[in-house]
Amino acid sequence: MITPRQRRQRQVAVVGAMGHDQFLAGVRMLYACRYQDALTHFQEAVILEPQAKGYLSYLGLATAHASRKFSDAEQLCRRAIEAEYHRPEHYYNVGEVYVLAGRKRDAIKSFNQALSWNPSYEAAHDALRKLGVRRPPVVPVLARSHPVNVFLGRALRGGKKQPARRTA
Repeated sequence: MITPRQRRQRQVAVVGAMGHDQFLAGVRMLYACRYQDALTHFQEAVILEPQAKGYLSYLGLATAHASRKFSDAEQLCRRAIEAEYHRPEHYYNVGEVYVLAGRKRDAIKSFNQALSWNPSYEAAHDALRKLGVRRPPVVPVLARSHPVNVFLGRALRGGKKQPARRTA
């Protein structure tokens, strides 16, 4: 015989699984650039699993894309960061909201915060590259193109050469 407590635990598990499925569907829609569909899935996931604060970050990103409500989107992302401050994807998502809102300086800060939690977080590196952010020169008092900075920069990057730029 199943006790009421066991029945409730089973119901919570089923609802949690449904919420996670909605979240995963929302992520797929987000990366497929189907922002309104993603927004719907994330809203459903948050309703089904309100204790999963990480979903708020993605809900915020979808809100920014679909509804262009940047202040609401930022608030949702900030709530996720308050609950799970160690997750770099939340900082990345709020950075994307800032990019959409035209707040480049705030976006750069957010992407750098994501990298402070996970230095190998490739999405944040890509976002900074797209924004045109470069690391400072190795010797700041010298110009970036100075041979000492060029040599040290290549040495510290592991000898990787960038492709030569062609001028027409």
